[in-house]
Amino acid sequence: MNNFTYCNTTELVFGRGAEEKTGALAARWADEDKKALIVYGGGSAVKSGLLDRVVASLTAAGLTVATLGGVEPNPKAALVREAAAKVRAEGVSVLVAVGGGSVIDTAKAASAAALYDGDFWDFFTGKAVPQQALPVLAVLTIPAAGSESSIRMVVSEGEEKLGCGCPLVRPKAAVINPELFFTLPQKQVSAGVIDMMSHIMERYFTNTADVEFVSGQAEAALRTIMENGLKLMEDPKDYAAWSEIGLAGTFAHNGFFGLGVEEDWACHGIEHAVSGWNSRVTHGEGLAVIIPAWMRFVWATNPERFVRFAKNVMGVTADVKSVGDEAFVELAIAKFTVFEQKMKLPVRFSDLGVGEIPVETIAELATRHGVLGHFRTIGREDVAAILTAAL
Repeated sequence: MNNFTYCNTTELVFGRGAEEKTGALAARWADEDKKALIVYGGGSAVKSGLLDRVVASLTAAGLTVATLGGVEPNPKAALVREAAAKVRAEGVSVLVAVGGGSVIDTAKAASAAALYDGDFWDFFTGKAVPQQALPVLAVLTIPAAGSESSIRMVVSEGEEKLGCGCPLVRPKAAVINPELFFTLPQKQVSAGVIDMMSHIMERYFTNTADVEFVSGQAEAALRTIMENGLKLMEDPKDYAAWSEIGLAGTFAHNGFFGLGVEEDWACHGIEHAVSGWNSRVTHGEGLAVIIPAWMRFVWATNPERFVRFAKNVMGVTADVKSVGDEAFVELAIAKFTVFEQKMKLPVRFSDLGVGEIPVETIAELATRHGVLGHFRTIGREDVAAILTAAL
């Protein structure tokens, strides 16, 4: 196990009616002028009445509220700049994100951008590190990205989709009411499930030795997500299943499963290039296509880790000594693919419906800032091979 320092400062407010506490939470973090900016996406927050409830809660707590909608999946840098400008112009001291990962990432990026003299994109290209950020609260409507309790944020600028991590932007509080997930489209449910699983697997597939505690916790979380994800395919209003998924999604990306391990992140790096090339690709669906191809490409780097995954997560019961490591791991990958199909996820790029995949272009985008991964280092030619295998 590697040395680490871990401090998660996000307050989780969970359960039915949790959004009604947003105002009291925000009031703790606002300055004496008590001005808040709500950042949200499309019409669902408005149509459902959630936006009105959050505004009412903030107003009742004595805050003046401004709003900014229009966040799209794979959030754009232009809207981050617009949000930061609005924060400065209106003297906002706390941001409230009402939405999923794209909305929360936009608010987090704006919270740092508003207090930076240069262009915030410097944070994502490595030219600068945020030195200060305004407090952000998240009212979660899509459990998937785990941004409501993480230090990470992902934003797109042109064809580049880049991530940045900074403890200063970790939300001060995350409001999670599983009832808010009942009306999510099946596509978002499925994409969210694979996204949170990937957040765990990017940390689980490691070469770091002596990490039994987090490995066992990761395996249990993956099994729980798969079990309850399938339940939601049968009943999208299953409160108990959504409770498990909502909590698991938050912990999947709050750093817990990465304690003491060298993390990988190759699959995310490849997918960010794919959805940066074409923003019509839903992040979770892109991951669903890439993960099995990546597994087949890298498993031999550490067969023991993949055999453990096969046994403890995918429930492969064959005799590994009889069939051999490669066949045993392939059984696990096949079972994982079947799970994806049961979740109505794409398993090949041809299933995405976005036309021909420009393999070389995406491989170049993915490795523009260097090689990917740590479980096995992935260069441009390796990315091209993984993409080709998933066509």
